[in-house]
Amino acid sequence: MEALGWIRGSLRVLAEADAAYILLALLLYLASVLIYAVRWVIVLQRAGVRLRLWDSMAAYLASILVNNITPSARAGGELMRILYAYVKTGAPLVKLLNTVAFERICESIPVIALAVVSIAEALLSGDRPLGVFLGFALIVIATIVGVKYWDRILAVAAKRLGFDDQLDTEASVRRLISDRGLFATTIALSALVWVFDVLRLYAAALAVGWEAPLLRFALASVMYLVVGILAITPGGLGIVEGGLTAVFVALGAEPSVALALVMIERLISYGFASLIGLLVVVIGGGPQAWTLLKSRWRRTGFTPR
Repeated sequence: MEALGWIRGSLRVLAEADAAYILLALLLYLASVLIYAVRWVIVLQRAGVRLRLWDSMAAYLASILVNNITPSARAGGELMRILYAYVKTGAPLVKLLNTVAFERICESIPVIALAVVSIAEALLSGDRPLGVFLGFALIVIATIVGVKYWDRILAVAAKRLGFDDQLDTEASVRRLISDRGLFATTIALSALVWVFDVLRLYAAALAVGWEAPLLRFALASVMYLVVGILAITPGGLGIVEGGLTAVFVALGAEPSVALALVMIERLISYGFASLIGLLVVVIGGGPQAWTLLKSRWRRTGFTPR
């Protein structure tokens, strides 16, 4: 009964939410997608692959749809993004995979910085953000493994899967990391996306009339990532909403306000993004792309499993 009261209260809060701040949150989300698309175009160009900005953006939107309907955020979506670029450019899958791995390594650096700031702010406030500690440890370990062992892991996997002829040392992750200009640019764009993510949650909070220090939303963003990665339901449905609501309650929001805030965020990042992603897949020629992809696989003798 208490949960039902929260839901009714959150719907009342949502009905009175400030539409201008919701629109601002939506625009910040779209700006993040655009920056992601620009970032990948830059990385691909440096790896010798030319993908139009519109196609890069479409690939990201389609990947968001896949992320939102598959367990463990991002894994399925990244595969979708790679396949989309493969169909559009015909570039080797291994090279495309390397560019995505490079992006993730670069993105981990601002996330680690954000986690450090969030942990420091929480400790000074007397909190013990165990979830952020866990996320921080996982991201640091994944980054170290990626930098040191990604190329070796990929070489072994490519050989077993029959893709070893696509291995290209010029586009290896280590070679991309050694390009200081590309490395710095990718980190800077990744950091900008995270700033926008924090501001989006802040705008959603203002929409429901809750004000808190901006650093609190940095902590919430890191927790959002951790919960999303660990969630086993498609798109994290249920787990993300419950987890993020608990985070905002822990940060001082009333339960009904926290749930309304999360509803706005999920309407944008799940509902709106999934709808746009679906339109991209259908209008952008998703079925035709799949047919072309299978055709290319047949020509190369590869059978998708």
